[in-house]
Amino acid sequence: MSKEEAKILLIDDDDDILLAAKFLLKKHFTTIITAGGPDTIDDLLTSNNFDIALLDMNYTTGATSGKEGLDLLKKIKRDSPPTRVIMMTAYGDIDLAIKAIKEGASDFIVKPWDNAKLVSTVIAAFKKGLTNEEKDNNIGNNPEAEKDYTKPFSEVERIFMFLDIRSSTSIAEELGHVQYFELLNDFFRDIAEPISKNKGQIYQYVGDEVVVSWPIEDGLNKANCIQCFFDIVDIMGTLTGKYKNKYSVNPSFKAGMHFGKVSTGTVGTLKKEIIYTGDVLNTASRIEGLCNKHNVDLLLSKALVDMLPLNNDFLPKQIGEIPLRGKSTEIMLFTVERSNDKVL
Repeated sequence: MSKEEAKILLIDDDDDILLAAKFLLKKHFTTIITAGGPDTIDDLLTSNNFDIALLDMNYTTGATSGKEGLDLLKKIKRDSPPTRVIMMTAYGDIDLAIKAIKEGASDFIVKPWDNAKLVSTVIAAFKKGLTNEEKDNNIGNNPEAEKDYTKPFSEVERIFMFLDIRSSTSIAEELGHVQYFELLNDFFRDIAEPISKNKGQIYQYVGDEVVVSWPIEDGLNKANCIQCFFDIVDIMGTLTGKYKNKYSVNPSFKAGMHFGKVSTGTVGTLKKEIIYTGDVLNTASRIEGLCNKHNVDLLLSKALVDMLPLNNDFLPKQIGEIPLRGKSTEIMLFTVERSNDKVL
């Protein structure tokens, strides 16, 4: 079995944990370096370019706050931005792990881990590679905004899709927060390929919702924004068995789309982030929220439908003029079906 050409850093104060992880991962990666705590991190980062770092949350005897792990995470993200960080945490520290994700960690592993899960998590993080967000101090993958990031803001025209898992509250209650977090990770990972394939850019994750954006030309070309939704439908259809076996549920989803001009630029000091602002996002979000009411999986504004080259592949179906909360005028909504589908 060939190994990935990657350099992995393991930091944990438990020698047994280090030995077990190193033994397992050296079968899959060329270089594994271990450390018993944060003391040597400066020298390690100076002399190595790590692809992946696996970090324990606590290093001092009796410590449970996770502060040491979070501080180490911040240091690595500051001094070695390309390094993707995976946190290793005990079951009772899941809330800390989620906090670490918000601070820039790529993923987390619960100890004691499942060997296959550990390997697949590290491989997925490695193959995902460095994102534009990490290249530029947490600035996202928006070419238009990156080009003008020194300006207070710029105006661009984009298509937005708000895609949301149905019945997420009941699923979370049924699975518990640990499994539900893993389900979200699996879902977001599985839909990444069709989004990328159709020129979409993930703007942000908001709980169980993902917001996808397209420059207007990319989204309209070959109806990429619509094709993206149906490619997600198809790939999730092939993974029904996986989700049923792993979570005893098969997540379904709904989406709303709209387009228009938005202001974009960077905000923040300690953490820079590119944001979009404008009525377009609010409208797209509210359109998505009406899917349940009209018993459809996809809703689009008439303005977007009129722009799309639907040809004979997609069949638009008018839903009607709908009042949207916060808007003084009604908006015409459509759903879209594939011509070879009996139902959406």
